[in-house]
Amino acid sequence: MESIPLLKDMIVLLGISVPISIILMRIGLPTIVGFLLTGIIIGPFGFGLVAEVHKIEVLAEIGVVLLLFTIGLEFKVSRMLKIKREAMLGGGLQLALTGLLVLGLTTYMGLGFNLALTLAFIVSLSSSVIVLKLLGDKGLLKSAHGNLSVGILLFQDICVVIMVMVVQGFSEGAGINGLALLKELGIAMAVVLAIVVSSAYIVPRLFHQIVKLRNREVFILAVVLLCMGTAWLTSLVGLSLAIGAFIAGLVVSESEYSHQIVAEVLPFRDIFSSLFFVSIGMLLDVNFFMNNTAAIALIVLAVILLKSSVVILVAQIIRYPLRMAIIVGLTLAQIGEFSFILMKIGEKSGVIPDNIYQLVLASTVVTMALTPFLMQVAVPLAAFVGRVLGIRAVKGGKGPKARLKDHVIIVGYGLNGRNLANVLKETGIAHLVLDVNYERIKNARKSGHTAYYGEAGHPEILKMLGVEDAKMLVLGISDSVATRKAVKAAKDINPQICIIVRTRYIDDLEELYKLGATQVIPEEFETSVEIFARVLKEYRIPGNIIQNQIDLVRHEGYAMFRGQSLDIDRLAHLERILETSVMDTFFVEEDSAIAGKTLAELDIRRKTGGATVMALIRKGSARTNPRGDVVVEAGDMMVILGSHMDLNKAMKILKAEAAPHAGSKSSAEGQSPVEDEGGVEDENT
Repeated sequence: MESIPLLKDMIVLLGISVPISIILMRIGLPTIVGFLLTGIIIGPFGFGLVAEVHKIEVLAEIGVVLLLFTIGLEFKVSRMLKIKREAMLGGGLQLALTGLLVLGLTTYMGLGFNLALTLAFIVSLSSSVIVLKLLGDKGLLKSAHGNLSVGILLFQDICVVIMVMVVQGFSEGAGINGLALLKELGIAMAVVLAIVVSSAYIVPRLFHQIVKLRNREVFILAVVLLCMGTAWLTSLVGLSLAIGAFIAGLVVSESEYSHQIVAEVLPFRDIFSSLFFVSIGMLLDVNFFMNNTAAIALIVLAVILLKSSVVILVAQIIRYPLRMAIIVGLTLAQIGEFSFILMKIGEKSGVIPDNIYQLVLASTVVTMALTPFLMQVAVPLAAFVGRVLGIRAVKGGKGPKARLKDHVIIVGYGLNGRNLANVLKETGIAHLVLDVNYERIKNARKSGHTAYYGEAGHPEILKMLGVEDAKMLVLGISDSVATRKAVKAAKDINPQICIIVRTRYIDDLEELYKLGATQVIPEEFETSVEIFARVLKEYRIPGNIIQNQIDLVRHEGYAMFRGQSLDIDRLAHLERILETSVMDTFFVEEDSAIAGKTLAELDIRRKTGGATVMALIRKGSARTNPRGDVVVEAGDMMVILGSHMDLNKAMKILKAEAAPHAGSKSSAEGQSPVEDEGGVEDENT
């Protein structure tokens, strides 16, 4: 049988990347570094172990398309609208400032305008694929610094089409044609708009019909067609395949099938996207790198310092705190994958000389390889700078006009913070709101709350809010580092303060309690509590017993959901309750078919094997042990006693006999047995 060269290359690629990635993960490094090293080793400038380099690059491009498609699915259109300020203002400032600085520096060094502007374009772009991959792996895409990073990256990617046309104009000797640029940009935007509109109206209906077929293969093929087809259409008008795939994911993100689409695409995405990082590693010429180490190191250092400084400045301008600005600055300090397109165009046309091309190419690969390390050091570095310089509130920095006492400080004006602030306002309890998102601060003030801008992790901010006299501090933010800093700072200033913390994961519990938190509410725990409470409710467990079990789990320190065992005697007590008789209620609606029938006609005891109507509550008074000839009236509440099995039968019978217009109201129906203490926060600070 004829051998397939690509198959051999894939075996070599996987055979080297898997052990390297395992070793790097063992020492705490991300797999991206392993894939880059694999590319360097097997690439044409390494040991030359692969023959079909171009085909691997094609597969890598598919991986990028799938990666951006799933990220678009996770983002949703509604969320994109919330970060338009970060994208337009943040992205515009970053691109303009970085480009102008590089243009000025390279022109000063004696380079021609065309080359200088091309290099300015190349350096101003960051890597969407690497940054979004790393943020997604860490669960930080929806964090505040994740929002800013994504906003800037999206603006960059949209501007790539303009950059490509400008550099192509240089290569063709035509220069910059403003009218042609506007025309091409208009066509691109029209195609994108057409895709969005058609996807919003056609795609949901199409998927609805496909789902009705109940055929998984057809569903997967339709997803791939949508993803690849949209990417291809956008590429025809000059936009990248990646931005087209992102748009495709975005337009179907609001559909009811988005979660299933993610589940189907995920395995393919992870396999193909890893090839992208391998292909980047293949670009590095090891011999050139070794002969020009000093020059490359100098360029890499200059790029990282310049890009991170610009992003930090931009983040401060749009009112992000310094700590967060530093994190975003180091996150976006690399040169991006779309810069390779500009390099290729410039190199082929002679705009970029070969020696400069090799220097920029090697420097780009190195900045990409350093990104995981830069993101790892960003948080501790930002914390250190914050401690050294201190932070002040940008707006409302003078604190409350009147000194408050026994008030509540709410950190994070997301869903939980907003609801809590509204309740406190209605009940007349004094409270202050703190957030790092200036738009939320404005919204809080419009709603009548006293709100300030700043980070809760800094003692100066907390003192400004009067934490030493506050009764409670409520932290509802997704930044785990900022949360820990805030808990420690608040306890150091006011040891008596009650601190309630919302966190994402149970693993954070112990550390937060050690730092001084009074109560920590993990989102995943509260979800599990809600689930088991609803299960017990379906089995007719009385509400007070359900609440006891919830209290028991909390008292045991969340042991059940961390794999530990609860007190066996307590669980045996629950088992005995399940075996005993309990009561439930059934409300007779105005148009119920039961109204007008006697209890004897309903014959609940015989039909269920034991359930008994113990009382009828009518107009506020109870008739206990009613006789069989008592007529049931609309508005009556029937109190029924029986075992769990008998009660289930009774409820089914009553609902069936009350049809078609009947309804039942359990004594606890419509009300969750769990207080909404830890609902999932969709809007993170």
